[in-house]
Amino acid sequence: MPSYYEALPIYKVAMDVAVRVDAVVQRFAKGHKYTLGGRLRETTMDVVMLVARCNRRAERARQLPLLCDRIEELKLMVNLGKEVKAFSSFKQFAEVMDQVVMLARQAEAWRRATVANAGPEPGRPPSSWRES
Repeated sequence: MPSYYEALPIYKVAMDVAVRVDAVVQRFAKGHKYTLGGRLRETTMDVVMLVARCNRRAERARQLPLLCDRIEELKLMVNLGKEVKAFSSFKQFAEVMDQVVMLARQAEAWRRATVANAGPEPGRPPSSWRES
């Protein structure tokens, strides 16, 4: 029986990113494989786990900002990999970065939709309320 989060488009993209990063890191030079590569693998696994946690309504408001932060860290690490020439080609870097950006867009849209549906913060008037 498939889990409730496996049908989410963001879960599928997160899993694709994790699989792609794992394959790319295997081809990193030894100096980058165990440092930057290890961090990239760990971060992609964290992102997949956070997507699953965010699908639980009770945890969504707390976990979505963490998800967005981890994806931002992932983007920074992929850029660092490009700068230190860890990727075997620019094309390989661009493919990974395109997937990470797609993941970031989906996470940010999910976060915005969650905030919009949650209503105003406690103690704060709704945005439609105006002072005279």
